[in-house]
Amino acid sequence: MNSQTIFTVAARWIARTWGIASALLLLAFAFGGREHLRFTTAEAMAFLLFPIGVVIGFVIAWWRELTGGLVNVGCFFLFCLLLLAWSGRWPGIYFILFAAPGFLHIASFVLARTSPPLSTSENPCSSCQS
Repeated sequence: MNSQTIFTVAARWIARTWGIASALLLLAFAFGGREHLRFTTAEAMAFLLFPIGVVIGFVIAWWRELTGGLVNVGCFFLFCLLLLAWSGRWPGIYFILFAAPGFLHIASFVLARTSPPLSTSENPCSSCQS
């Protein structure tokens, strides 16, 4: 295996692991408290983008890296624009850290498309192919 292939696989699994951790923590924040979930229309739109849209992006990325990454990053940026329009503030670093696996999914997809395919001598599971 060449170093680019190793980096691609590492980026994919770091993104997946980080995405699971982010999703669980976001869902715990969203549904784990004793607060009410009665939103205004504006709050409901923001809630659908971040955490719900971001978590949906993580789920999609397990099967379709680029699509899931774009859903994740798109929901995050739309949430940022909504927050900026409503309050004049940009989300803090923690919002970026929760959405960061989406950027890694996109990077992993791009790296996988630019790296050369494995030859059968380099493939650790060459007998698994049909």
